[in-house]
Formats: sequence, C-alpha cells, structure tokens
Amino acid sequence: MELCQKLDFEALEKTTEYDGGYNKDSQIIKDFWEIIHSFGEEQKRLFLQFTTGTDRAPVGGLGKLKMIIAKNGSDSDRLPTSHTCFNALLLPEYSSKEKLKERLLKAITYAKGFGML
Repeated sequence: MELCQKLDFEALEKTTEYDGGYNKDSQIIKDFWEIIHSFGEEQKRLFLQFTTGTDRAPVGGLGKLKMIIAKNGSDSDRLPTSHTCFNALLLPEYSSKEKLKERLLKAITYAKGFGML
C-alpha cells in the first residue's frame, strides 16, 4: 500500500518556502511547479529522492515536508543541487523554462545513476 500512495505535490507546493530572492510569484518558481506537476510518478519520486533523500512522503503526506527552494546564482549551465538534510533545493535562475526542465531532469536522473544519494 505504501508505494501506491499518490504523492500530493499540490500540498508540497503550498508548504514550500523560498530563500535567496525567490518567492512563490517568481517566474522560475511558477515554471518549476508546472514542470514538477507535469512529471510522471517515477520522475516525481526521483525528484523527492534527490531533494529529501527518500522517495516516500512523510506520515501525513507531502504537506508535512518542509521543503526550501533557494536561489543559487543567475543563469548558468550548473545543475540544481540539494541539501537532503535540510530538504533544500538550490536552483540557479535559468533563463528559460526549457532549460530549467532539462537541467532538473538531468540532476535527478544523474543523482540516481551515480549513487550520489
């Protein structure tokens, strides 16, 4: 039953905090959530694993997770990084939604492939 549990990313979006100059109305943050919500279940789990160190929601659901998205410099080719102990995603301010999606997918997929978790 545990694995069938749908991950409620709407709840996570509502409780996420922002740092370093981002807020919920920043264009990159709006793009970020659109991308996350468009992900399939597997990609969502990869993202969760990348950001929090586990692909499962805490008891009570994703709304109980305190995630932080912090600005990590202006547009660059660097991948997003994370501090799993703080549930923090460090996100450069990419110049386009396409680049954000490409970098994000690469980061969460590479992390799994390279055992960086």
